[in-house]
Amino acid sequence: MGGKCGTCTACCRVFAIPSLDKPAGKWCQHCDIGVGCKIYEQRPPICKDFKCVWLESFDHGKGMAENLRPDRCKVVFSPTTREGLLNAMTMPGMPDAWRKGAAWKFIQRIIKNGGLEVVAGPPLTTTKTLINKYGEKQVQMTEPDENGIQWSIEG
Repeated sequence: MGGKCGTCTACCRVFAIPSLDKPAGKWCQHCDIGVGCKIYEQRPPICKDFKCVWLESFDHGKGMAENLRPDRCKVVFSPTTREGLLNAMTMPGMPDAWRKGAAWKFIQRIIKNGGLEVVAGPPLTTTKTLINKYGEKQVQMTEPDENGIQWSIEG
């Protein structure tokens, strides 16, 4: 355990960790749920390098509200490989968590003020929702690649 995550372990469930043979949507075998990583000092580079948007916000001087912490809002907001697009990965069993409370208000704010787009949905689904200044639309995604990354089929 370590870092500023506190008791949040949401990323340990939603993302794939190929080097640990951990699929997306399942708890990591090294996660002490609600406590932290049992192999924190020896965790793989993909885990060391990852920062969700909530955690990253503290690096920029002003941290996001506690109700946007992934384990509380049930959405892990993370950067994508495409500039201007943010990923909103929902916890398994909560596919519409991004439509609720603090998560929804955050999405609306970053679309309005930042001009960003958000792709939202649970791990492993090939249909996600793209939210932008024009509204919402369903987008088809590829199956996850060897790193758990999905790409929009619609370009």
